[in-house]
Amino acid sequence: MAADFDEPVFDDDFVRSATFTEPSARERARPPGGRERRRARRAARAARGPTGARFRRRRRGEPSHRLAVFQVLAGVLVLFAISFALWWWNSGSRDEEPVRPVVPTVTNSPAPAPTTAAPGGVPEV
Repeated sequence: MAADFDEPVFDDDFVRSATFTEPSARERARPPGGRERRRARRAARAARGPTGARFRRRRRGEPSHRLAVFQVLAGVLVLFAISFALWWWNSGSRDEEPVRPVVPTVTNSPAPAPTTAAPGGVPEV
């Protein structure tokens, strides 16, 4: 429901709950507590670790450029392998001779039926 022009858009309770209070000068000047000191020492130790900045970069989720190049090359190789496999699958046969020779076929036809002699006894010459 829209507010009327004479009503404030945000009431006092909303404004009070939305305010952000910064620490006072006295709170900022005090020395850090035990938990904060341990957290700072742990962060410094991780920064000096055996892999240094590269380890921190990976922990934050930022991949290195070398890893990104490797992933792109691996993707290209996989796509090339798939396309080569599809080409191989769809191409013709792998025979040495591209066309098989045509061999004459022999049909098994029955022998011709014997002829009977013509009536009248005249032999055919």
